[in-house]
Amino acid sequence: MKSKPQILFVVDQWCEGQIANGISEWETNLWKSLESTGLADIETFHFDDYFLKHKVRADEALIQKCLEKKPDLIVLGIYTLPGSATQTLTFETLKQITNQKIPIVATWGDLHSPIQSDIADKISAYTKLNIYTASSEAASRVSRPELFTYTWVPKDERLFRDLKIERDIPFIYLGSSKPDRAAAVDYLNTHGVHVAHTGGERECHVSTADYASLLNRAQISLSFSRSGGFHVTNARVFETMLCGAMLLEQEGAETARLYEPFKDYVPFSDHKDLLEKAKFYIANPDVAKKIAESGYKKTCSQYSALKFWQMILKRVFD
Repeated sequence: MKSKPQILFVVDQWCEGQIANGISEWETNLWKSLESTGLADIETFHFDDYFLKHKVRADEALIQKCLEKKPDLIVLGIYTLPGSATQTLTFETLKQITNQKIPIVATWGDLHSPIQSDIADKISAYTKLNIYTASSEAASRVSRPELFTYTWVPKDERLFRDLKIERDIPFIYLGSSKPDRAAAVDYLNTHGVHVAHTGGERECHVSTADYASLLNRAQISLSFSRSGGFHVTNARVFETMLCGAMLLEQEGAETARLYEPFKDYVPFSDHKDLLEKAKFYIANPDVAKKIAESGYKKTCSQYSALKFWQMILKRVFD
């Protein structure tokens, strides 16, 4: 192997392969988080963008790139069955990559979803390792859990960091307007707590830089811990912590596995509890700041991009 591993990220350029949805921030942050550590040399290959530009599937181009560049590792982002969509490689392509002796690490943001766990099972013959986030219990859904490692969401800490600027937004929610979330935001707004709200990749696309900037201006960031009926820890948790805002999140088992409630973040139960806590911490910014600082320190020490990628590279190459 070279002095630094050469890693090829095969991920989407666009959210769900659609330009209208904007840049796929989750997948972009995935490879940029590794780039920020300096641990490896990075290249990217975007199946969706290749098809949009050339009007042909990208399988042959990817195989050729592997032959030419000889990457030490492929990190694969996938959420549709191989070959079922123009932005997804085929099973034959997976086979040819493994025949070239290139290990594949697949990433899963929603392994708790039956659709993703089914895809993960179907490609497990081609993956050396699978990393998954959101729900620590999700590996119980797959047939070969020994191939799966639960972890936090790595972030590009060149952007997601505390800039030590004025926090002129008391309360913010950056995310989609799913019915339960919209109801909580509306409840706060109608009961005297103004919620600054934007974002949601399919609603109002916010660039990564602008997103991080807004979190740096926020005193308190609202988050929700339910997805499709499951308890989850989403990327917003780590983004909020790294940018130095206090996290006020719907109570759930997953975030409490990683952080200590009321020390590193504050959980809430229902709308009334959310309102009471929002008003309290807005009125007591020094208390909110102390909690935010604790969450920030824990994230930097235990859930950094550097620790994440050191762990993954050790698992693949040792």
